[in-house]
Amino acid sequence: MGRISYTLGLKEDKYNKEDKEDIMRKFREFITEGSEKDDKIYTAIMDFFADNPSPPDEDIHDLAEKLGIDAHKFEAYIYSILGSILGTGEAKKKKFTEKDADKKELEMGIKVEMEHTKNKAVAKRISLDHLAELPDYYSRLKKMEGD
Repeated sequence: MGRISYTLGLKEDKYNKEDKEDIMRKFREFITEGSEKDDKIYTAIMDFFADNPSPPDEDIHDLAEKLGIDAHKFEAYIYSILGSILGTGEAKKKKFTEKDADKKELEMGIKVEMEHTKNKAVAKRISLDHLAELPDYYSRLKKMEGD
């Protein structure tokens, strides 16, 4: 089945009953094995959001309930992922902002980083991290890709 789809219960018409049971069994095994349980939960959440980029809160709570995880604890995992993305990086460390970046480089960066996200603000954040390290990062990338 490849990557397990974590939309179980969210799009009921997508799976038959046996598929749903198999997905849930694999998912429960996935998040409860060994001492790496937290990492597995984080991975499962990231995969869920990859398949469901803007889920309503109800779907998050439904998934937590189906997985036997307290909804508030499940949300804390989600907030931790978000904080680890937005609360770290070179731009944050160096207090490098949009004002510090070359406008053309930042525009190039946003276009490039949109490959990784549908959110322009996130693409800008990633771009600023790269530009905080190398002010001409995207010009260098373009040149490298051309070679």
